[in-house]
Amino acid sequence: MIKIRALIADIGATHARVAWVDEAYDYHDVAIHRSADFNAPDEVIDAYCQTLGIERPQLIVLAIAAPVELDDVHFVNNHWQFKLSDVKARLTPSTVHFYNDVEMLGAALPHLPESSLVKVGGGELSPYAPKLAMSLGSGIGTSLVVHHHNWLAIPSEGGHSAMMMEDQEIVNFWQMLRCSGKDEIIVEDFIGGRRGIPQLIDYMTKLLNVKHKDSSPMALVSGLIDKKDTFAVQLFGRYCAMIGGVAKNYTLITGAKSVYLAGGIIPRFLEFFVQSDFRSAFEHSASVFPLLQKIPTFVVTDPYPALTGLVQTIAFMEDE
Repeated sequence: MIKIRALIADIGATHARVAWVDEAYDYHDVAIHRSADFNAPDEVIDAYCQTLGIERPQLIVLAIAAPVELDDVHFVNNHWQFKLSDVKARLTPSTVHFYNDVEMLGAALPHLPESSLVKVGGGELSPYAPKLAMSLGSGIGTSLVVHHHNWLAIPSEGGHSAMMMEDQEIVNFWQMLRCSGKDEIIVEDFIGGRRGIPQLIDYMTKLLNVKHKDSSPMALVSGLIDKKDTFAVQLFGRYCAMIGGVAKNYTLITGAKSVYLAGGIIPRFLEFFVQSDFRSAFEHSASVFPLLQKIPTFVVTDPYPALTGLVQTIAFMEDE
């Protein structure tokens, strides 16, 4: 008979990843659901339990792609709107804890094996220095991970900050977005998967005066992989450079000494990303280039890092 310590879920705007945790703090039977098929986290949990033929355990710990400080939750990149208190009530008698998803990504960083990380560029890792976690998916999430006796992940909403106007290309892109009627233009409008990439495709087709036979992001990724699609190479070259600029600015603001990029986008074209202008854009600075050059940057290839963060959080909670 399965002995389940807890259920955990990493619930993003596009996908929800659910698993159960055993007595040894290992997770099992990861199931991936489309978030759009549900209306709230409790529906995802119930679907998972029904599929496995198990009852809800006493403890359920959820990471969601939204701030958890307020009771009212609105997912920016899908249709979900719910109250945390309502979800807890519907999952009674289980005890339910909510965390921000990128907070749990941050909690995982000190525990990920080297085999789950691909280093991009130079720099040397300082094991106990602050770490910056960036999640690139439908939206952009951030957290700073600091060490003082134990590791602590501090979530933030970096994707909703303003984009730095570092070159004329970004200024022109910003102006196109402004002319389209946007009142607020944020980082997610440039590098987010749901809005940023489609808007970048629109901007680049106009800039280069091309009519692409299939301008969907997935088709362009396919063209990028075999490098036969010149437009795809130019598009994602620009995209990778913008990620580098954003990561640089977050690093300078937070004082992080290492940077970790996670999420479902970059692993789809990892080889291209490693060889792209990401790292040169990250290091670009007339004043602090030597500092940035020393900071290592990594791509997280583990498909479920937030689940690792949730398991570590459960272990810490129960140890307390």
